[in-house]
Amino acid sequence: MDQDKTRDVTGITLLGPVSIGAVDRWVGVPGPRARALLTALALDPGHPCSPQSLISDIWGSEPPRSPTNALHTQVSRLRSALPEGALEVTSAGYRLTVPRDQVDLARAEDEVRALRGADVHPRELLTRVTAALNLWRGSPGDDVVGPAGEQLASRAKSLRRELVTLRLRSLLELGDFSEALPLAREAHADNPFDDTAAGNLMRSLAGSDRVNEALEMFAVHRERLADRLGVDPSPALVALNADLLAAPTASTAAVRSSRAIGVRAAPNAMFGRRDDIERIEALLERSRVVTILGPGGAGKTRLAHELGSRASARTSVVLVELASLRSSDDVIAAIGSTLGISEADLAPGRLTVGRTHSARERLVEVLSAGPMTLILDNCEHVLGACSDIVAEMIAASAQLTVLTTSRSPLMLSAEVVFPLPPLEIHGDSGSAVELFTARARAVRPSVHLDLVAVGKLCATLDGLPLAIELAAARVRTMSVEEISARLSDRFALLRSGDPTSPDRHRTLHAVIDWSWNLLGPEYRVALARLCRFPAGFTLSSARAVAEWDGVDDIADAIEALVNQSLLTVVDGPDGLRYHMLETVREYGEEKLGDLGEGTEVLRRLSGWAVAIAGDARRRARSDQLRLVGEIDAEHDNLLAVLRWAVDGKDGVTTASVFPVLGVLWSIRGAHTEVANWAPKVIEATRDHDLRDVDGDLAATTFMLVAMHLLFAELSRDHVRARVRLRKMLRERGDLRPMLVFFIRLLNSPRSGYGVARLLAEGVRSADTETRTAALFARSNLRENIGDVRGARSDAEDLLRYAREIGDEWGVAMAAQHVGSVHSQSTRYAEAAEYYALAAAASESLGAHEEAVQLIGFQASALIADGNSTGGRALLDQLRPALAQVGASSAIENHQRRSAMSANLAEADLAEGHVELGLRQYREALDLLGDAMGNVYGDPFVILLSAAAVCAHALAGQSPKVADHVHRMVESSLIKLHPNGYTDLPLTGSVAAAVGAYDLSTGNVGPGIELLALAVVMRGRQDFASLQHERLIAFARGIVGDQQWFDAVNTVSRYPRATTREAVLAALRGSRG
Repeated sequence: MDQDKTRDVTGITLLGPVSIGAVDRWVGVPGPRARALLTALALDPGHPCSPQSLISDIWGSEPPRSPTNALHTQVSRLRSALPEGALEVTSAGYRLTVPRDQVDLARAEDEVRALRGADVHPRELLTRVTAALNLWRGSPGDDVVGPAGEQLASRAKSLRRELVTLRLRSLLELGDFSEALPLAREAHADNPFDDTAAGNLMRSLAGSDRVNEALEMFAVHRERLADRLGVDPSPALVALNADLLAAPTASTAAVRSSRAIGVRAAPNAMFGRRDDIERIEALLERSRVVTILGPGGAGKTRLAHELGSRASARTSVVLVELASLRSSDDVIAAIGSTLGISEADLAPGRLTVGRTHSARERLVEVLSAGPMTLILDNCEHVLGACSDIVAEMIAASAQLTVLTTSRSPLMLSAEVVFPLPPLEIHGDSGSAVELFTARARAVRPSVHLDLVAVGKLCATLDGLPLAIELAAARVRTMSVEEISARLSDRFALLRSGDPTSPDRHRTLHAVIDWSWNLLGPEYRVALARLCRFPAGFTLSSARAVAEWDGVDDIADAIEALVNQSLLTVVDGPDGLRYHMLETVREYGEEKLGDLGEGTEVLRRLSGWAVAIAGDARRRARSDQLRLVGEIDAEHDNLLAVLRWAVDGKDGVTTASVFPVLGVLWSIRGAHTEVANWAPKVIEATRDHDLRDVDGDLAATTFMLVAMHLLFAELSRDHVRARVRLRKMLRERGDLRPMLVFFIRLLNSPRSGYGVARLLAEGVRSADTETRTAALFARSNLRENIGDVRGARSDAEDLLRYAREIGDEWGVAMAAQHVGSVHSQSTRYAEAAEYYALAAAASESLGAHEEAVQLIGFQASALIADGNSTGGRALLDQLRPALAQVGASSAIENHQRRSAMSANLAEADLAEGHVELGLRQYREALDLLGDAMGNVYGDPFVILLSAAAVCAHALAGQSPKVADHVHRMVESSLIKLHPNGYTDLPLTGSVAAAVGAYDLSTGNVGPGIELLALAVVMRGRQDFASLQHERLIAFARGIVGDQQWFDAVNTVSRYPRATTREAVLAALRGSRG
């Protein structure tokens, strides 16, 4: 964009009320959302922001029903306030074209960046810092809503703090101590435990002839550090105290790596584990598998998170918490869920997925992506599954290191065990005493502690961190001596009653048992009833399950449990959520058995889950984004209920809960999870008529089973599901019209008889959902038979209806399909727009891998359209995702890395770097391995392979891909049999590739026929190397115009039904 187009903009102010400078005045931006949009763009002027990131910046976790349309509205409003050309749309998103020096925040940040580490005279430093501070006109972010405002406020606060620090430094270096003193006092008040701030204040005091105050200040600071943190001042501060003329130390801030998944930030200081951390890190450097071994409550989880945080500075880290699992069958799914792995790949030209991988295959791929540390926390109750998985993963990747925490070793030959010792106790000192002291003063700051008594108490608790923390919480109402007396008595009783239990387990059990005995009868019952929520619970969930006979006020009970440190509280997007420590939850399960209430609690949990399912069914269209987040939060709870229901043959609960989880799994691409549960669901519901189940939920249950078992070729249960659906169609009148349509479609004859009429009826239905479903099916069918115009029309209507009913998943699928149809017919610019929309919708649903694939499709469309710069920019955005855990790896059938290489190849070819581009294409083929030899291969593999072959043929280098072409022909002869592959455009891409290869290698007859068939069949042209215009020119250059036109005329007379057979015949000739 030319700079003169923004000449009327004199500046954008963010450091105060958001305003636009126009010639001689500042103009406010009307509307909080428009201000948020301008802020999000101005935080990095000149850099494009994707629509999905802007939606997140403006609305956060509460996007509007149609976020993309809402964003367009705000963009229009902002454009009206900005001069022409100031807001530009690029291939990568929206961007402000104003220079950075016209945005006050960017100008101040650039100044700070220039001053960091620069050799600047203190006087110049003071002048420049003062000028930067004068840019503030108010409190940044106060008039901006959403995450954009929060980000602005945070950046401005950090920036101002750094400027003030620089100003303080310059004043101290200039000797202007009186001016520096108030700044030093403010900095120290903000960071009372920071040695640097303390040192600056001491220097300012000493320079102001207040040396005694400086020395007194050091004494106070040292006492505060010892009392609150159990540490000493830094050596530099100690030296400054001895000699106030010494230079202050520089502080360094630890920056957490972004390459960590599942690693939580430390909630408070860790005590006594420095040596353990160093020893474990040394083991990890020379061992493939390290297990931290210890009893419950020893601090293994906390230590694992600390090790993960430290390791993330060097490599990718993923930490998976397994404590909530109840079955070894769930381990793979838990790891995949943490990584965000999808088991299915999207395919251009299809509303459905392409090849579906098993969860185990996907996991092997992901964990082979590069150097990585996988941390599995709490393995003991799923030990066999963890052992098998770890053994398989380390065998598949030499770059993977595994750290586990467990009460039992994995018993692997590659495993090194680190027994985690208890915290140290040395009379009245040691890390155990420090931990108790810190936690006790956190609950009662004024408490006076006899450290000798604390040491004896910690010794009684065997130095176990959890036991110490639970006991320290009692300081709120008791003395240390009272706590010790109660624990000692209780421990003696427990030891005599359970001689088979390990000492440490008995000690920890005693702490919880003692906490149980401190509860009133109502609170004890509440704790036992709430133990069956592995994912935590809300107040309303607790009320549904636990508020009955014996518990009159669950809110009061929860408050009591929180106060006793038996529950933790998390403030999430949907309000407060309560979590129970796993050890406490196990204890609660034991007590639930003693109370004899297990069956009733399970019945109420089932009722709660059925109510959740009913609410989800009602809100599935009107409140989809919020609903997905809520179901995500309850996922493990619903899964536990489903497992209990299936085991107990509870058909009502099974058919209510399974469709909710099944749809969520389908949205996220976890299709193997659905298929694995499907036979169990059929068995659990076999003897139930399900009349008490909501009709839509029951129908969705068997539709999910039928569709996924058909894909997995498990025919018996697939047939059972179809029979149940037919029966429901006859007997039930409470099914939504859309489900009636889908059931009829699913039960259509394999011959296809009547399908066209059914689809025609569906698209004319008065019910919007039914029209959407019919358009979904018909668009896919039309695309498969080469009716591109009809497929595009249906998909565009589908997108419109999905927006009308607020179906974000429908928006994602429809936009992807519209983009695909545009892409295959060389309408690349339009394709890029729809792929961007689909990526944004997928991201909003948490379908992160699908979003990554769609951005890759968008990049491919831009490159094919001649915008290699824009395409490369998008690919650069994807590189971190592909390099990190959760993204795809470079082994067999690994599409994303292959697609990246193919897109780069097309960009290189477009820019004239032929050899580099062809080499990239061959790398893409190598990444695919033998995928073309798989009869059930992925459509995208076919498309990419065809493009690679055509690129080499057009460049006259076909021999370099000869082996690949032979495999492609052999596979195609199997796939294209009369009852085989039905996608004519993709078949046309194969014909184009083999035809171009044959022509370039002298096999003219089959080659010219195959190319002509590709054009007549409207083969896909998603890559520039597949464009028919280029292939036609290539053919005419070899055989001449007349022979080419004759070939086209000949194949044009073939009936559509016989074109596939014609391709088969020509391929046999090619092989011949």
